[in-house]
Formats: sequence, C-alpha cells, structure tokens
Amino acid sequence: MFGKKVSLDKIAILAIFSFLAITLITFFKSALELEDAEQAYYSQWLRWGYDDQPPLYTWIQYGFNNIFGVGKLAFSSLRGVLFTGTLLLLYKFSGLRIKDADKSKLAVLALVLVPVYIDFTFRRLSHTSLLCFSVVASYYCIQVLIARKSIINYLLFGLFVGMGMMSKYNYIFFLVTFALVVLWDKELRAIVFNPKILISVFVSALIVVPHIYWLLGPDEFQTFLASSVEEKIGIKDAKLGFSFLPILIYLKGLLVLLFPVLVVLCLGYFSKYVSFNKLKFNWFVKMFFAQLMVLGLFFLIFQSKKIETRWLLPLFIPFVILLTESVSFKNVQKLVALGYWVFICAIVIQTIRTPIEKVFNIPSSVHFGFEPISQKLHQSYDDYQWVLPNVTYAGNIRLLHPDSIILSADDYSLTGLELQYERTVEITIGPSVVKQASPVDSLIGFGKEKENLYFYID
Repeated sequence: MFGKKVSLDKIAILAIFSFLAITLITFFKSALELEDAEQAYYSQWLRWGYDDQPPLYTWIQYGFNNIFGVGKLAFSSLRGVLFTGTLLLLYKFSGLRIKDADKSKLAVLALVLVPVYIDFTFRRLSHTSLLCFSVVASYYCIQVLIARKSIINYLLFGLFVGMGMMSKYNYIFFLVTFALVVLWDKELRAIVFNPKILISVFVSALIVVPHIYWLLGPDEFQTFLASSVEEKIGIKDAKLGFSFLPILIYLKGLLVLLFPVLVVLCLGYFSKYVSFNKLKFNWFVKMFFAQLMVLGLFFLIFQSKKIETRWLLPLFIPFVILLTESVSFKNVQKLVALGYWVFICAIVIQTIRTPIEKVFNIPSSVHFGFEPISQKLHQSYDDYQWVLPNVTYAGNIRLLHPDSIILSADDYSLTGLELQYERTVEITIGPSVVKQASPVDSLIGFGKEKENLYFYID
C-alpha cells in the first residue's frame, strides 16, 4: 500500500478532507475559542480596523456570516478554506521549483511535522491562517514573475501584497526581507525594476491606504496598537540594558517550530534513507537567510522577551519547499504514500480530540457553554444593551443571539458606534472598582476558570 504512487487527485482529496474535518470539529465544542469568538464579535460591523489586527479576515468573515448565518459553520468554514487553500497553493509553488512530481508533494506532507500548523492553524487560528496563505501566495507570485513578467502576474502580486498587509502586520517582515534581497539578487531586481511593478504598487496601495489612514487618523488608534505590540512581545517586561537573550529565545522558537522535522531528517540521514544536496545560492535561498536575519535583528533591537512559534510560522512556511529541495530520498514514492496516510491520521486525531477530552473530563474552556449568561440576560435584561467583559464573552453571547448587537468592554474602537439602547447592563469579571452602584445580579463560579461575574445597570 505504501508503495502506491500518490497522485495530484490524492493531494486534492487531502485538502478536501482537511476542510471537512475543520468544519466538523467546531460542532464538538460547546463554546467558541478565542479567535472564533473575536470574529463572532467583530464581524457585527464593517470597520477599517479591529482591535490590534488589520481588518481583512473580519471582512471575509462578515461575508461568510451573510452566506451561512452567524453560527459555527461560518467560522469553521472560513478557517477550513484558508487551511486547505494554503496546502494547495504550497503544492503549486512546490511544483514550480521541484520538477520531480512525487518529491514536490513532500513539501505539503511535511507540514504534518510542524506542530503549530497541524494543531493551532487547524483548530483555532484566524489572522495567522490568512497570513500563511498570503505569504505562500506572495512567494508563488515571485516565482511566476521570474518566469513571465506579465501584467496579470504583477496584478496578482499587488493583490497578494495588499492581502498580506491587511491580514496581519507581521507581513511587513516579508516585505523588508524582499526589499533586502532585491538589492543583491539579479532575478528579483528584474522583477522590481520593471515598469509593470507600478501595477503591483497601485493595487496594493489601493487596498492598504484606507486602513493606514484609519490607523494614523485623529482617533490615534496606532497608540493602542503600539501598546498592544509592546505587551505581546514582552517589551514592557524587559529590564533596562542590552541583552542577547532575545536571540536565544528566537532560536528556541525556531527549534520548537521545526523540532519534529529535524528529528525525522536526522533519523533518515543516519539510516541512509536521506542525503543532503548542494543547493545553488538562488533568490529563494537568499530570502531564507535574509528572513532569519530580519527577524533576529527585530527581536534583538526591541529586546523582545516573548516569541511565539505561531508568529514565526507564516514567514517560514514556504521554506519547507527549500528543505525538500535540499534533501534526496532513497524511495520517494513510498515516503509520499506514507506521509499521505500520516497526514490523514493526524487530521483524524485532531478531529476527535475535543470529544475525547469531554468524555474523559479533561479541562478545556470550549466545553463550558455560555448558556447560563445568555439565559440570565434574556430573562432579566432583554430591554438593555448588553456589554460583556471581553470579546471572548461577547462573541459567544453573539453566537447565541445573532440578531442582537453585543458590545465588549475591551473594544477600544467602540467610540464611533451608536448604542442600540439608552440603558445598558454591563457584566464584569469580579466586582467593579469603577462602578459606584452595587451589582444587581451575579453568576458565581462560571466556566473553566470559575470566574465570578457581576451585573451592573447604567
């Protein structure tokens, strides 16, 4: 069975199976996870920006909500489209660079050995999933432009650059890397110093400029963004003085990202099933080393004390192709067939993981539904505007009341919105230190964290 050749149709089937599994897994959860809850909340409106993320994912989610309704299917199907789309686009890119049809499939199948992709991206990530797709699409367009500098290819490149910037601000690291490599790579210079590049610039600017205006406008949303970034990467916790510790943290993040891949390669090398090729120093290799350097310098300069592997994933996911190029295998067909079934098994395990956790009472926030809060609000405060403590609460309540406008206390861009009701009921986690009045109601020991919720009327 393992010796049977895996065709392109099988790779397509793998992508379809992944989409169905991602859609199915959501229905095993009693509550939405953080990313889906955020989208359930923010997709109530079309804004130029949301929280500390660009708006594209939420705009797409808004469209999915209009098609499927505000429900679990709308949130899971979008994530499924991006997951499977990334697989298929990566396969297309791999096919352009690796002429061996069987070997080119290994770049896709190797993702099963990247834990953050097969777990976080499969089960919960939103903006990061869109960024993965956008980065892979950008590399694919570069490869296509090297071969044919047509107007349509420049148009697509501009579209994906705009998508990347509107997916997640991390995309700027790709652009900086691309700009550096352009300076010393002939193939990339031929792309950039072509008059048709103005098409790419125009399209990407058309997509991005309105959001930049919103971000830098009179409401000064960039101040909140800067504060959020500082908190996320640990700048606020950093002590005074320069340290090389961020580089060690960065290297640790890369190791965690690739550890299973490295283990498999080492085992294959010592068992003589794998050998390493000598690669030409082409534009793709230069992009890899430049990307390593750009991220390392960023974390070092800003003295970051926190680096998540999911931040690194979108910027390095295309380089599984480079890794595949650099390796020769003793029996490619057997390895591809084995990898295909390992990928299928990994998807099945991820799909049944949530119900197994529930059966064996393994604590997970997704097993605690928000019906108790919903019922209390509906029965006693139906004529009030509901304000929840954060977007996780607000998104889950919106899932149960899709026709209502739900507000969140931690949504910093609410100032421009018109409230639906004059009277509000606000829920806080723990007694409020701001409210002058006493709480009118409470819900003690809610959810996995056993939080005490208090209801205040304004």
